Amino acid sequence: MTKRAWGATIQNREEKFELKRRAVLQSAARLIRTIGFDTLSLADIAADLNVAKPTIYYYFRNKEEIVRELMALAVTAFMDEADHPEDNPNEPGLTGADAFERLIRRAVRVTSDDVGSCLFVVYPNQLPPEMRLDLDAMGQPVIAWAERVLRRGLADGSIKPCDPVVVYNFMINGLRAVPILVELHRGTPETLADTMVALLAHGIRATR
Repeated sequence: MTKRAWGATIQNREEKFELKRRAVLQSAARLIRTIGFDTLSLADIAADLNVAKPTIYYYFRNKEEIVRELMALAVTAFMDEADHPEDNPNEPGLTGADAFERLIRRAVRVTSDDVGSCLFVVYPNQLPPEMRLDLDAMGQPVIAWAERVLRRGLADGSIKPCDPVVVYNFMINGLRAVPILVELHRGTPETLADTMVALLAHGIRATR
């Protein structure tokens, strides 16, 4: 069967620029997960989409620029309170502990797809120093939100004394395992979120 340019994502030449750009991002995210960032080339993305390599340069100058955009997409998805309100930690009336559980479920959901999970296999030593600083700055709103939630739980007594920075870093590193465990058929994003809540959030919940 002959492959059609851009695969199934783009239906015809009249599709907007942004749709094709998103197709490049989705392809790159999937390939980063499977072959790694160091191995990935723009030629790989072009082959995956069945287009000529110069076409990719029309949307992105290099793969580092692609990673920066993937990071922006993941952070935007995480910070959008209107998206999936069932795991919005800022829902009124929640204790800090309840909000932290929601934060974990939101983090698992956002990092379960190709865009979110591919960022965990892009390591700092693979990127130019100035880009590492850019990505760190882009991730600061997520870190700040997590620390606010944890400090709220400490203040209202629903979370027992702990270091919010340590807890956040345990959570982030635990998220690295989620896509791997899904591929190993050890659970769905939903059941793995339950497990992560049980292991992490319940461990710091204060007993009443």
